[in-house]
Amino acid sequence: RGLPQYGRQHWQGYFGRTFDVYARLWRFQQEHRQLLNDTYGLKRWQVGEIASKIGQLYYHYYIRTSESSYLYEALGFYRAIGDRSYYHSVTKESKPEIMVKYLRYLARFLVVALLLHKMDVAQSVVTKLEKKVEQYGIAFEGAADHREWRAVVA
Repeated sequence: RGLPQYGRQHWQGYFGRTFDVYARLWRFQQEHRQLLNDTYGLKRWQVGEIASKIGQLYYHYYIRTSESSYLYEALGFYRAIGDRSYYHSVTKESKPEIMVKYLRYLARFLVVALLLHKMDVAQSVVTKLEKKVEQYGIAFEGAADHREWRAVVA
């Protein structure tokens, strides 16, 4: 985030290392999912958070290079998160910061869908985002940022 928006040499090394770390983390959780679930209580939303971060990395790479293939990679990760229902039980967690992670994922998914002119996907994400913002306001009454999230979907 704090890297300059220009010049290939300034940020590519950081991106590569960060992507490698998340790719190794992703493979590790796939290979050891049962152990992580049983012993350490890994939750589905935590797996979704890893996938969301990888999608976010692809999106940022697109922003810096304008290579649309990275935007399609981000879309693929975001779709997989939704298809696999990684954030399905976040409203049951009773922690607003987890729900905010889900809302941020949906907002990023929406931006990527719009940039790729995937209007059917975008409309579906908007519908889901509106519903989840409403649930957020009900579940976490008095959340300071609920008004801001309502402005996002307005």
